Amino acid sequence: MDEPCSALDPGSTFRIEETIAELAKSMTIVIVTHNMQQAARVSDYTAFFLSDGGPGEMIEAAPTSKIFSSPQDKRTEDYVTGRFG
Repeated sequence: MDEPCSALDPGSTFRIEETIAELAKSMTIVIVTHNMQQAARVSDYTAFFLSDGGPGEMIEAAPTSKIFSSPQDKRTEDYVTGRFG
């Protein structure tokens, strides 16, 4: 899913996130988002990709709780804490 809740009101976002959680019980779901709060709420595993003008590269991948609490790469930390991006 690419930005599944972009420009939705909070109530609609909540319903979409509930649906994602239900679907995730029986299948793998990949979500691309810039919404860090949503990523933290709905994902079990997170990968951070970065592009500096060229093709993007995966910087870090780990369980979501680790990405948000103790990222291993400074670029990941800067992004998830809102220092850039």
